[in-house]
Amino acid sequence: MSALTEEQKDVAKKYDLTGTLTQFVDRHLLYPLLENSVCIYPANVIDQLEFDVLKDTYMLKSLQEIYHNIHPDEKDLPQEFATREKEIMDKLVPLNESTKKTLEILCSPEVQQHLKQDKISNRELIKAHGIDDAKILELYEFGKLQYNRGDYVMASDLLNNFKLLSTDQTLVQKAVCGKLVSDIMSGDVDEAKEELNKLREIIDNKTFTGTSIEQLKLRNWMIHNSLFIYFSEKELTDPSHLSTMNELFMSSSYSSTIEASSPWILRYIIASILYTKDFRRLKDIAKAVEIESYEYQDPFTTLINVLTTSFEFHRLASIIEEIKIVAETDFFLNHLNKDILLANIYELSIKNILKVYKTATAKDLQKFIGNVEIPDEFLVVKNDKSDDLYFQTYEKTKALSFKSSQFLSNAFD
Repeated sequence: MSALTEEQKDVAKKYDLTGTLTQFVDRHLLYPLLENSVCIYPANVIDQLEFDVLKDTYMLKSLQEIYHNIHPDEKDLPQEFATREKEIMDKLVPLNESTKKTLEILCSPEVQQHLKQDKISNRELIKAHGIDDAKILELYEFGKLQYNRGDYVMASDLLNNFKLLSTDQTLVQKAVCGKLVSDIMSGDVDEAKEELNKLREIIDNKTFTGTSIEQLKLRNWMIHNSLFIYFSEKELTDPSHLSTMNELFMSSSYSSTIEASSPWILRYIIASILYTKDFRRLKDIAKAVEIESYEYQDPFTTLINVLTTSFEFHRLASIIEEIKIVAETDFFLNHLNKDILLANIYELSIKNILKVYKTATAKDLQKFIGNVEIPDEFLVVKNDKSDDLYFQTYEKTKALSFKSSQFLSNAFD
């Protein structure tokens, strides 16, 4: 990413969602979000934020590095680091010893051959080997500790073993969430997708054991943390995965959640619609944008509003320039191929402009979208009657806007 001008940084800060996402994204996943923000905020500010995010974890090595960045003149670390290290070892050593036998049994060929999805059968099997509920719970505690230390591969394995055996639905739900984040942090996208599906099954199950508020919070948590999967570099090798995300986010329960508590997710839905040219969803997303416009707006929502509702095409060039900045600085959108994204935005813009204007030269179109090359196939004379409706609507909108301006001008004279 090339260095931003101060003006571009101001735009990036205006639409930066990092602070908003902190309410919904797992603490460990905040770290890469903050790392990405160094392009728009001073390094010392990011260092302090990273330290504040990680200070209650057991990720001592990372904390020590960040502390030295914040306090370059201090050679020695505060005593609290040594105290924290002892605290970690006091928990780590006993759990490592107490779970060793359990893990050996679970990894043995005899047990592996007979483990099933049926927890009752699994529990009967391991009970014969001396593994009781207390031993199973130790797997959860050890997995939680390893997760807190940043050993995500080990945490994922321990939490997975716990899930196979435990009948405690509350802890199983937490283990699924912990394994999901661990798999994301370790880069195991395939495993993360499996956990995402399992979490969705828990949330959407008619027998969900929590309250409606707890279900809403968990669904919100899932929506936000799933962005790390859908916008991962591996998933984006096949853009159709973004269509899968939109099917989920625009389904009834999830769209209601987004509308009620996280309208900024519209940014990622719109970006994925544009990126995959899934324009059949434009009508639905335009409605959502209009409903949420009083609460949330950014260049992506404004683009949809201009192209489908207000027809203020003279704003397109400046909106697209802001989209370029947001696409470069947003942690998730930065993984998209910007050339593909912009080409699709220009194509959609031109098509919608030509629904209003029956004919337009390349020069005419460039007045709206900026000095970009216009493919010849778009410069086709439109004569069908369907365009008349768009043109009439646009002309009436312009006339109404002019009359409103006159009225306000007279009122304040």
